[in-house]
Amino acid sequence: MLFANFIDLFLDSAPWLLLGLFLAGMLKMFVPMEWMQKQLGGHGFKTTVKAAILGAPLPLCSCGVIPAAVGLRRSGASKAATTSFLVSTPETGIDSVAVSYVLLGPFMAIARPIAAVASAIVAGLLVGRD
Repeated sequence: MLFANFIDLFLDSAPWLLLGLFLAGMLKMFVPMEWMQKQLGGHGFKTTVKAAILGAPLPLCSCGVIPAAVGLRRSGASKAATTSFLVSTPETGIDSVAVSYVLLGPFMAIARPIAAVASAIVAGLLVGRD
């Protein structure tokens, strides 16, 4: 019974997960890290929001985002922008949104990235307050 449910869940979500991973790979291939560092090199509210929005669709997990954030910080990104990037990136990605759509429905597939970006902006602004 448990194994049959697992197989059904796997078969329902597998095509969407493959689609999401394919799209995430395309993002990784066509969005160079140098461009990202240029966009987040300043200080203030605008860069914090940009960091949350640019970090959200990237296909980085909680382990992979640490080196990327260190690179951003070393290239001149503010603490607030780096924190915003650190929070938004592993919370959601194209692959997880696709799986959320299949497993949780369209409302949660839309609400989840919005909540991720909002929480990342709040975290970045709180860090930027000093």
